[in-house]
Amino acid sequence: MDTSNQYLSVGLFKDGKMLDAYQKIGTKRQSEDAIPVLHSLIERHDLSLRSVDEMIITKGPGSYTGVRVAMTIAKTLAAIAPVKIKTVSSLAAYAGNKKAISIIDARSKKVFACVYDQGKPLMEEMMCTYEEALALKQQYPDFSFVGQTSLLGVDPEEADLCNNIYQLSLNVEAEEYVDALTPTYIKNVEAKKACI
Repeated sequence: MDTSNQYLSVGLFKDGKMLDAYQKIGTKRQSEDAIPVLHSLIERHDLSLRSVDEMIITKGPGSYTGVRVAMTIAKTLAAIAPVKIKTVSSLAAYAGNKKAISIIDARSKKVFACVYDQGKPLMEEMMCTYEEALALKQQYPDFSFVGQTSLLGVDPEEADLCNNIYQLSLNVEAEEYVDALTPTYIKNVEAKKACI
């Protein structure tokens, strides 16, 4: 599940295969729609929430409220059922397993950005200006731009977030302390640096 940015994405997998998926852009209603969409997918396949044994969510960076929606759902599910929770970066979700510069809107003419190759980050996730994000293309000329690239004047590629999140999760350990999970808030880190 990804509720962190412009999409609401919910995928249902069984034995490594996608059974069903929902991905819609621009709703700005992730907090209202996430649970009904999740229930709909599960019911369509004659399953129940208690039959889910693993939930994979994005943990940010992204919208302050958005990143908390999927995380709250995952924490609640883990409290009522023996479900494993895995998290992946929202930026990595756009890149998947390809060579890509991933961009997410950070507001105020800034973006969250990171460069990935085969699911591995080649730098730390950061918040930067549009100009700094575009400069990454000069450093990594054979990498594609993914995510909210229209902010930079680049035509966006359609992302298969559900599949990307699932594939990335195959190399991630389940969270040991689900109650202690917190979203990735790069803005807060930047603000603290500016104050020191």
